[in-house]
Amino acid sequence: MSKAKPYLLAASLSLILVFIIFRIFNINPLLPLNYTGDALVHYNFAKNIEATGWWAVNPRFGAPVGQTLYDFPLTENTHLLLIKLLIMLGLNWYESVNVFFILSFPLVTVVSLFVMKQFGLKTYTALPLSIVYAFLPYHFLRGVNHLFLAGYFVVPLSIYSAYRLASSNPIKLAGTILLTLLIASNGAYYTFLSLFFIVLGGLFGLSKAWNKKLLFNLIGFLAITSFFFFINYLPTLLYTQKYGINLNTTVRQASDTEVFGLKIAQLVLPFEDHNLSIFNKIQKRYMNYGSSVTNENQDAALGVTATLGFIFLIFWTIFKHRPFKLEENSEMKLDILGVFNLASLLFATVGGFAVILSTYINPTFRSMNRMSVFIAFVSLVAVGLLMQLIKSQKLAVWASLLIFPLALFDQISLGVMQNFIREPAEYRMLVKYAGEIKSRVGQNAKIYTLPLGQYPEGGDKKLMRVALLTNGIVWSTGAEKMRAGNFWQERVDRLEMKPFLRKIISEGFTGLLVNVKEMNPTKLAEIEKELTIKPLQDQKGEYSFYNLRAYAVSNKISYAPTTVFYYVAGNCLYDTVSLFYCVDKGRVEFENISGNEQVRILNLTLEFPKEEVKKISEKITVPAGKSHYSITKGAGDSVFPIPTGVVWPINIGYPNFVIREIELK
Repeated sequence: MSKAKPYLLAASLSLILVFIIFRIFNINPLLPLNYTGDALVHYNFAKNIEATGWWAVNPRFGAPVGQTLYDFPLTENTHLLLIKLLIMLGLNWYESVNVFFILSFPLVTVVSLFVMKQFGLKTYTALPLSIVYAFLPYHFLRGVNHLFLAGYFVVPLSIYSAYRLASSNPIKLAGTILLTLLIASNGAYYTFLSLFFIVLGGLFGLSKAWNKKLLFNLIGFLAITSFFFFINYLPTLLYTQKYGINLNTTVRQASDTEVFGLKIAQLVLPFEDHNLSIFNKIQKRYMNYGSSVTNENQDAALGVTATLGFIFLIFWTIFKHRPFKLEENSEMKLDILGVFNLASLLFATVGGFAVILSTYINPTFRSMNRMSVFIAFVSLVAVGLLMQLIKSQKLAVWASLLIFPLALFDQISLGVMQNFIREPAEYRMLVKYAGEIKSRVGQNAKIYTLPLGQYPEGGDKKLMRVALLTNGIVWSTGAEKMRAGNFWQERVDRLEMKPFLRKIISEGFTGLLVNVKEMNPTKLAEIEKELTIKPLQDQKGEYSFYNLRAYAVSNKISYAPTTVFYYVAGNCLYDTVSLFYCVDKGRVEFENISGNEQVRILNLTLEFPKEEVKKISEKITVPAGKSHYSITKGAGDSVFPIPTGVVWPINIGYPNFVIREIELK
C-alpha cells in the first residue's frame, strides 16, 4: 500500500459516513444544516465574504451605518479562507458553510491518522481510531452553531507537538513554523489550549533532564505561535486602537469558568437520546438528580471508546505497579499521554486551575469544557497503543474493525444530531416569506427591524433569519453592539411611536419587520394602531412586515438622513438603561458620512462621585470620516461602586465618572 492510500481511504470513508448519517437522520445537505442560534452568525460571515470578499463587513446589514464585526475578533483565518475558496468556486453563503462542515470530517480524520501513525500506531489501528475521533459527539453537537470549533483538525497536531517536546525530541524549525501558523490560525480557544499542552510538554521534557536546546525550542514555539496569533488578531487590534475599545460587546466573568467548565461526569456518561435504552436511563438519571448546571458542557461526552482510554490513562498515571509489561518506548508514550490527560483535567474541570487564571489574570477563556476534544484524542491514542499489545496481527485487525462500528453506534444518535434541520419545511417557508417581502418593497429597499437587538449575541439573530435570505435589501439588523449604528438604533428605539416612525422613515427606511414573538406587546399594539395597515405575516405568525411608503406619503415625511453618527467608546460601559460608567477616560466617536467638515454642538452631562455634576456644551468641528472627542478624569480616591446589573470587566478599576447625558446638535 502506497503512503497516500491510507489517507485517501480514510478521507473517502469519512465522507461516505457523513452522507450515510445525513440520510439516516433525514438531513438535507443542500439546505442550511441549521438555521437557528449561532449558526446564523456563521452564515452571516459567509454572506459577507460572498458580498464583500471578507467576513467582517457588509454594507447591507447594520443600517444606517453598515455592519462591521471587528469587536468580535476571529482568528480562524484557516477556516475563513477555506470558506472563501469554496465561495470562489461557485458555492453560495450557506452551501459554503455546509461544505466546510462536511469537509471537516475528512480533514480531522486525515490529520488524526497522520499523527497517530507518528505515535507508532499501525495503519490498521490508526485508521479506524482516526475516524472514531472525527465522529465524536462533539463534532456533531458543535455543528454549524460552533462551526469553527467543529473544525478541530489542529488538535492532533498540537498534541503531537507537545509530545515531541515532552520526549525531548522537538520538531525541526520548518515543521515548527508550519505547525505554529496552523495553531495560531484556528481560533483563540484552540490556540490557548494548544499552548497549554505545549508548555506542559516542554516542562515535562525539562523535568527529566536539563536541556538548554529544549528550553530554547519551547520558548521559540511559544514566541512564533504568539507572533502568528498577533498577526491574525491585528485587524481587531488596529480597529480598536483607531476607534476606541468597545467594552460593551462581550464582557466575560471569572465565574463563567465555573459555569462552562469541564465536568468529569459529562465526559464519561453517554449523551442524551442514546441508541441504547440502558444508556439513556443512565444519562437521564444524571440529568434529573446529579446535574445542577447544564449548558454546552454536555458537548464534552467522549463516547465509550475514548472514555475507556481516558480512564485507563488515569489509572496508568496514578498507580506505580503496571498490570502488564510494555516496551520502554510505549511506556514512555503512555506516561506522557497520562500526564497530558491528568493535567488537562486538573486545569479545565469545574473549580480547577482555569478558574484561578480567570479570577486573577483574565476570564476570556471561560468555556473550558472545550478541552474535551484534546482529552478525546489523547485517550484514543492510548487505546491504539493498548491494541498493539495484541501479538497476532490478524486478531489486531479484527479488533480494530470491531471497534469501528461499535464506536459509531455509540457516538451517533438522535440526541447527538439534534442541532440539524431534519424537517426543512420551516426554512422553505422563510425563503418564500423573504421573497414576498422583496416583491413588495422592490430592489434597494431599506428595512428596519424590531425589537432592538445586540448582535451577534442577542435577539437580532432571529431577525437575521429573514435578512440573510434577501439580496439587494438593506437591513438594520446585525449592527455591531454599541458602535455607531447600534447606538443610533438604541436612541431611536426610546422615541414615542410617531417620532420613531418619522425618524426611521426620514432615515430612508421603507419597511418595518417585527419579530412578533419577541416584541413588547404594548409597543406592537402601538405600531398596529399607528400604521393601520394589515402586515404581511409568515405562516407561523412569527414575523410581521409593514410597508412604510404609504405612511410616509400620507404624513409628508421627507428623506433627511443623519450625516454624523456618534457613540461612546474607551473605558466606558453602558448600563443598558441610560448611563455610561467610565474609568479614567472615555471617547465620543464620530462618523461623519457626509464627506464634508461639519460644525456641531456637543452636549454632555458628567457626574462624579459625591454627586458632583458637570455640564459641557462645546462647539466642535467634525471632519469628514471618523474622529473622536476625548474625556479624561484622573484616577482618585473617590469612585463609584460597580453598577448593579452590569457585567464589569476585571482589572480595569472602578468607575470614577459617569456620562449621564450625551447629545449632538
